[in-house]
Amino acid sequence: MNDLKPAPAVRPIPRTDRSSHLVNQENVMTLIQEALARSHQQEAQRAAAEHRLARRLTAGRGWSRVAAWAASRAERARLRAG
Repeated sequence: MNDLKPAPAVRPIPRTDRSSHLVNQENVMTLIQEALARSHQQEAQRAAAEHRLARRLTAGRGWSRVAAWAASRAERARLRAG
């Protein structure tokens, strides 16, 4: 009439297995953190490259407008000078 069951037997983990398991977990966590940091760095470099390209394009357009303005002004000055 006893409903209590004996606890399952637990095998002790040898000390070397436990320490190597912890070291492996720490190594895995370190590798994951390094991979994440590398991924963030690569993404930042990609974004910076896109930003540089966009700045070059907009700067080129700006200088093109300045050149067109200067050319039209020079043409008007030539016409006035006769």
